Amino acid sequence: MSAQELIESAESAASVARQSFRQRDDEIYQAFEAIKHRHQADMGQKDVDYIRKIRRYSRIFEVLGRSAVMLLPGPLALLGVPLVFLHRNLEAIEIGHNVLHGQYDSLPEVPEFHSHNFKWKAPIDEAGWRQEHNATHHVYTNVFEKDPDLSHGFLRTNAQVPHTKWHYFQVPFYLLLAYPTILYFFNNQNLGRSDTFRAEKFPLGNKGYATFKNPEHLSDAQIDKRIRLSVLRVLVKEYGVFPLLALLSGLGFWKVFLCNALADLLNNYWIALTIQATHFTEPLQPDDAINNRSNWYISQLDSSVNFKGTRLQSVFWGHLNYQIEHHLYPDIPSHRYPDIAREVQAVCRQYNLPYKVNASWGQAIRKYLTLFWRFSFKDARHPFPTQAYLERE
Repeated sequence: MSAQELIESAESAASVARQSFRQRDDEIYQAFEAIKHRHQADMGQKDVDYIRKIRRYSRIFEVLGRSAVMLLPGPLALLGVPLVFLHRNLEAIEIGHNVLHGQYDSLPEVPEFHSHNFKWKAPIDEAGWRQEHNATHHVYTNVFEKDPDLSHGFLRTNAQVPHTKWHYFQVPFYLLLAYPTILYFFNNQNLGRSDTFRAEKFPLGNKGYATFKNPEHLSDAQIDKRIRLSVLRVLVKEYGVFPLLALLSGLGFWKVFLCNALADLLNNYWIALTIQATHFTEPLQPDDAINNRSNWYISQLDSSVNFKGTRLQSVFWGHLNYQIEHHLYPDIPSHRYPDIAREVQAVCRQYNLPYKVNASWGQAIRKYLTLFWRFSFKDARHPFPTQAYLERE
């Protein structure tokens, strides 16, 4: 065979390989799209009934919990704290977080649960959250300097973020100060205040961190007002209205104040550890992951990890133990994720795609804390080194 024939043969083989890859990519895309369209077409009364049921239980927990906190004497008032926590938790993640993803926007029977009508019972500005979380994090998941959730605040969870003296203290700072109040500080990330902190305190400023793009062209005064209003609506209710009602009724201001603070603390910790443990242990994704429609699905699979739990537990985790399904289909009602998971796993088996699950919430947290501690130090190596799937292909 002549040299020219060898060249032509190699080019032909490369062309066939490219065509095969394109065909596989298209099949993967169509498989994941089919799951989405199947569940969108099936949406209806059962989804309406579900979100109404969750809100009904949330109200029941609130009434019972706040009544116990106010009416029971002394330490017995603590019996109401778990119920207040359940109310706050359902409103924050199983209702609020999922509703703001637009999971119920197509259902005219529940306009109060449409994303642009919804008022979150959490100290977070809804518009800022939708922009940062939905339109940025869920598009560029685990993409360095593009995903704002990857290194929020001054968090360092990968070797590419430049190390500073601040990072030596990140574990005690986050565990003792940031996580107990995390809901109150999401606005700093969503509306650019974390950028200001890093620009002032870090030698390299915001290098290694995704920054706020200010798509609404908000002034500093407008940003401060939106942060203030979203935080005050919760602080006034929890630490003003209910304790004052107790005081005026002779039931004890500080008893109610402290019980509400404990429920708040539990809620913040619960949400922080649920969210943190399902992203950061996974590999960074290539910059061009969203440039190919099948690659976007694959990058979501590869940059998220589930953890096992019962269906009831999943409700109180906001179904974020199905983080893979949430990232693949953020606008599908979360209560469908356990069923969607079986379909997603079938596609992953068929095309040999990554599908990662921790055995428990505890295991997911332990892995995250190991990574969290490791990257407190300069020149740290990833405790669970894995190359991004798209870079291995």
